[in-house]
Amino acid sequence: LRTSSTGRAMSSRKMAADVGKGQGGNPDRPSSRRILMLVALYATCSSSLSIVNKWAILSLPFPGIVTACQFFATAATVWGLGRANFVNVETLEYDKLVKMAPINIIFYLAIFTNGKVLQYSTVETFIAFRSLTPLLVSVLDTAVRHEPAPSCRTVACLFLIAAGSASYAYDDANFSARGYVWACIYLTIIVTEMVYAKHVTATIGLSTWGLVLYQNVIAVCLFPFASLISGEFYDIAKLFYAPQQLDSSAAAAAAGTTENSLLDAASDDDPLKKIQPFAAIPVIVSCVLGVGISFAGWGTRSAITATQFTVLG
Repeated sequence: LRTSSTGRAMSSRKMAADVGKGQGGNPDRPSSRRILMLVALYATCSSSLSIVNKWAILSLPFPGIVTACQFFATAATVWGLGRANFVNVETLEYDKLVKMAPINIIFYLAIFTNGKVLQYSTVETFIAFRSLTPLLVSVLDTAVRHEPAPSCRTVACLFLIAAGSASYAYDDANFSARGYVWACIYLTIIVTEMVYAKHVTATIGLSTWGLVLYQNVIAVCLFPFASLISGEFYDIAKLFYAPQQLDSSAAAAAAGTTENSLLDAASDDDPLKKIQPFAAIPVIVSCVLGVGISFAGWGTRSAITATQFTVLG
């Protein structure tokens, strides 16, 4: 992992330098220093968020709630900063919401399936599947967006990354069929999202903070539908009904009319039994990182290619 982190840091510096060379002094493009700062911030938040999300989901086994908290916190933070004139944020407009809706649906599906992978597999499994995306994105980016084909050296490096992921999957001691199914679904969605998001940044005409606001507002609105489709809605409903049932069970037990309490009746897989006392702490930390990765992510997408952005993780 330390070697991987060092390699990513070197790749980040090289990417910033390559982009800077290609700018030709164009004042409309960000400077090399700004690109390097965005790349470093994104790489830091991305690598940290995978671990923090796993921590949050272990403490609060509701991936939908965890991600919804991140979306809401990010949208509220950006809106508040815009209202206070600390940052430049475009107001919400219907036509732009419609244009942003497709990429946000894909983005939400990527985040949601990300949570499912972390729920049923390890962080290492998630990273292994994520490492397959640069090769797939480079192929799709060239075929769909007509970007220049990567050099032979770049292709060799991407194949080397993919081979490492395949080797890990072959020797995975924590293999979970459910986890690998969700990982394959996540891989398909994230590859599509990476390429399409680059197209959006080049055509929609929003600032970085504007992209962050639109993205997270739409994602918050999608949460109820995704929760209902995935079945998590019914587990969430237990959070509201459980206290009433628990009180009823206690009253019945006092009267000698019941043999099993609510917790005894619940199955071993009941998410309610897995909620930890201080679950709010990792969720809050993930929300802070969510704000950082949203801003750095859109800013970096605007400055480098989709394949370069994917290598960052």
